[in-house]
Amino acid sequence: MNAAANTLGPGCGPAAEQLPEMVDVVFALTGGSLPRDFEWPLYREIARVLPWLAKTPRTGVLPLKGTRTADGGLMLTHRARLVIRLPRDRVCSASALERASLRVGGATIAVGEGTFRKHQATSTLYSPRVTTGEGDEMRFMAVIEEEIAALGVRGRILCGRRVEVQLEEGRNRVSAFPVAVHDLREADSLLLQRAGIGRGQPVGCGLLIPHKTIVAAE
Repeated sequence: MNAAANTLGPGCGPAAEQLPEMVDVVFALTGGSLPRDFEWPLYREIARVLPWLAKTPRTGVLPLKGTRTADGGLMLTHRARLVIRLPRDRVCSASALERASLRVGGATIAVGEGTFRKHQATSTLYSPRVTTGEGDEMRFMAVIEEEIAALGVRGRILCGRRVEVQLEEGRNRVSAFPVAVHDLREADSLLLQRAGIGRGQPVGCGLLIPHKTIVAAE
């Protein structure tokens, strides 16, 4: 992370109980490699199996972990997991994804059995990419500060090096930044995980996860 950091004070946004409880549903995943900018095609395939997903706010697919290929794709390892953030009352509905085959570009991936995990409150939350539509770091930070303060959250924001993401297939790539929010109280940590920040949450942008330390951009 670079030196762009700011401390937020309390706001007057919605309390945590006004948002549905969100959980992360984790599926085993097998396949070869995924093409560059696979995120939207993957989400579209998941929404084909779970059509209610696209109509449910604050849901999305967390960034997949794997080894990047020379052309910018992602090689899936035996430890690859598909993680979808969704309301807890949709966990049973999400089981329809088990044993599904998803066609992403020229690749076919198989989804295994799923489990879910409740969110844990940690003092630091992190997302490897957050986008607001702003390419300038200072303007980006101002938007995120305002958004988080409106939730009534106190925290210290650190912003990493700019990256680019594609929010929808066929659209231009947009600027995004890795973001960590540090020094969070327990209630604020849970609220941010429920709400997310920025836009592009279907493809994993702004979906915050616990992190032990402030880390630099990948």
